[in-house]
Amino acid sequence: MEVEITNLEQLRAKITLLKIRKAEDEIFFHQKYQSIKNKITHPLDFLKELVFGNGHANNHQKADWVTSIGRIFLPFFLNKTILRNRGIFVKTIASLFSQKVVSSDILNKNTIAHWIDAVTGFIKTKTKKEKRYGADDYGIPPESETA
Repeated sequence: MEVEITNLEQLRAKITLLKIRKAEDEIFFHQKYQSIKNKITHPLDFLKELVFGNGHANNHQKADWVTSIGRIFLPFFLNKTILRNRGIFVKTIASLFSQKVVSSDILNKNTIAHWIDAVTGFIKTKTKKEKRYGADDYGIPPESETA
């Protein structure tokens, strides 16, 4: 039961009490809202960090699509090949470690292009003339007097 208000001081006290309750309720609901928001966005932020790299200031180079794909598929590749009959704990540790190893400094579009160029240069066959006589050299002959 509520007490009847009989004078002005009781009315002012009731108004201040209601203002305090309103402020407490607003703080409570704001905290609950932030808690629910954090529970929803935290897993999404974690996935963004894994896929697109960390957004910290010490990461001086932005991760490109090759780095992102490497961070995703390297743990799957390791789990299917090297870690085939291992426990879940070992697979989890290896997956987390392999995602951190793949950085934009080590694996990016330029390094992949360099590896492909090196392999194609190694596989590229020489012509018959280059195999027999070597490459043509039109420089100064070694028997000349200028050498």
